[in-house]
Amino acid sequence: MRFIVAIVIFLLGCPAAYAQDAPACSGNNLLEQLRLKESTKYEAVMAKAKAIPNGEAILWKIERDGMTPSHLLGTAHVTDQRITKGPEGLEVLIAGASKVVLEIAELGDAQAMAAAAMRNAPLMVMPPGESLWDLVPDEYESLIRESPNLPEGAAGSLFGYRPWVVSMMLAVPLCEQAREASGLKSFDELIAGYAIRQGVEVVGLETVEEQFKTLSGMDMATQVTFLIETAKNGHRTADDFETLLALYESRQITAMMPLMEMIEPQTEASRKIMAYMETDLLIKRNHIMAERAQPLIDKGSAVIAIGALHLPGTEGVVELLRKAGYKVTPVN
Repeated sequence: MRFIVAIVIFLLGCPAAYAQDAPACSGNNLLEQLRLKESTKYEAVMAKAKAIPNGEAILWKIERDGMTPSHLLGTAHVTDQRITKGPEGLEVLIAGASKVVLEIAELGDAQAMAAAAMRNAPLMVMPPGESLWDLVPDEYESLIRESPNLPEGAAGSLFGYRPWVVSMMLAVPLCEQAREASGLKSFDELIAGYAIRQGVEVVGLETVEEQFKTLSGMDMATQVTFLIETAKNGHRTADDFETLLALYESRQITAMMPLMEMIEPQTEASRKIMAYMETDLLIKRNHIMAERAQPLIDKGSAVIAIGALHLPGTEGVVELLRKAGYKVTPVN
């Protein structure tokens, strides 16, 4: 999501503040609120979370006889210092790495990122002669235009973008968008930057084109539903964001989905969206990333940094690497 927001900010030309003036994000930890107010529901969420394997760590050691160990790191694509400080010893691992492997290599090079986005602009914009507002029912247009997560002055440019692009932007609180626009680096960018300064090559497991095709592959009707549902929950975005950060910091990331299901009653439309997200954005990509990571792991000393939600689960990257014959153990 953060990558999409960065690209949208670049394309829309949203004004940037100085980094030292970047706002702090504030929101409520929804899991903690649930624990204090409705303990039975909290216990139900945590029981589901604990049933999902490999959610207890964000840094994992990958071993196999005859090769130098590599490491797998779950990241969060945000600028918050609670996340960007990273686990203890990460800089040492990066400095001694054969390669640093990100989801996409362009995260380490802003110019390359912008160029890749421009090359793939047809996957982001509406076809010639068509408008976003042709797809969105009239009663929801103001909800989108007046979203609290939309940068000032950006509403007038939305007509040219596909619904999934606008959905991704509205899913991130305005404070985080402002922090990105101010020049603050996300965890992934900091990892890439440190690797480059240490002379370590940065490579990607996917391409920008592949990520965009996955997102734009959602049928248009579902994209519109996704956009409307995201806009409806705009008042809660800061809380969702804070909750995700808190869960990452406390190594409880597997609680996020059960918590959202508990808070927000599921509709047929939301279930369809969640199914697409789980299957196409997580599981299918987990298999691709695990497969592409193996040759890099076999060369030894790789540091593989991908979104933390790709790690846990029976079809998460940790389990997929184990099935491929590697010993994968939690470090942090």
